[in-house]
Amino acid sequence: MKNVVLLLPALLLIQCARFSPPTGYPSSQPGAPPYPAQQPTQALTAPAYPTAAHAAPSPATSSVSWQHASSVRSTSLPGGAEMHEFTARSATESAQVSVVIFESTRCALRVLDQPSSHAGGGAITPLMRNSGAIAGVNGGFFHPDFSTLGLMICDGRKTGQFTRSSLISGAVLMVANEPYLVWNDEFLGETGVAQMLQAGPRLVDGGQPMTTLNRTKNAVRTFVATDGVRRWAIGTVHSTSLAGLGDLLASPGLLPDMTVQRALNLDGGHSTALYVRTGDGQEISRPGWSTVRNYLAVVPR
Repeated sequence: MKNVVLLLPALLLIQCARFSPPTGYPSSQPGAPPYPAQQPTQALTAPAYPTAAHAAPSPATSSVSWQHASSVRSTSLPGGAEMHEFTARSATESAQVSVVIFESTRCALRVLDQPSSHAGGGAITPLMRNSGAIAGVNGGFFHPDFSTLGLMICDGRKTGQFTRSSLISGAVLMVANEPYLVWNDEFLGETGVAQMLQAGPRLVDGGQPMTTLNRTKNAVRTFVATDGVRRWAIGTVHSTSLAGLGDLLASPGLLPDMTVQRALNLDGGHSTALYVRTGDGQEISRPGWSTVRNYLAVVPR
């Protein structure tokens, strides 16, 4: 879905940003990923990013909770990952959820660039297959001329510029072979970043749904989420509002064996696509209805 919101005057205020790294983020959460030590007098080989436990103060708790409305159908994937599908229901709506959950000790995230504006939604299958991915979804937003909206780094190659806006408010990235989900004001620069995809808006922070999200427009959604330690998820929801998606992901016990601390919205609508390769080698491919610029893939280590 090309980002038609770009036509609005408000997005003319988008600016590129550069700023100095803070002095570092201590990690007190047991089992949290190790972070490179900050050396203020030396160039860093990799930034030190915070876990979700050290994010900004949590937004107010939402009273909207989602529950399972069907049994959970689970499929084993390589690398210890699992795909779960179920119907979820809140007091006002229901949605179909497809989510892949994996451990960052066994799988990594990779950004797959798709520069052809005429490739079609079916491009997801050969791209995922050729990268050895076990799962993947469509990625970030893009301009009408098919250039990326925000910064994309694919295997160390940079495309686009770091962007700040109400829409592009966070990024998923790989630093020192570890995935991170960071907000714009936490970004420490491109040094050491092998993979990066800016997107937004933020859906969940500190385990609570964001309270500023729109509740009136339902669409098919795509997301990436983490428990702030080693557990990660990518998935699609058919369909809900942005606020509904935040509520869904923050609902206790909804995602199997995972409590979401942070979640970021990816491009949705006609762009929504999902690919999965099962443990026995079968492929499940649900292409989007339109060509997209990039994908977010889960690859075994």
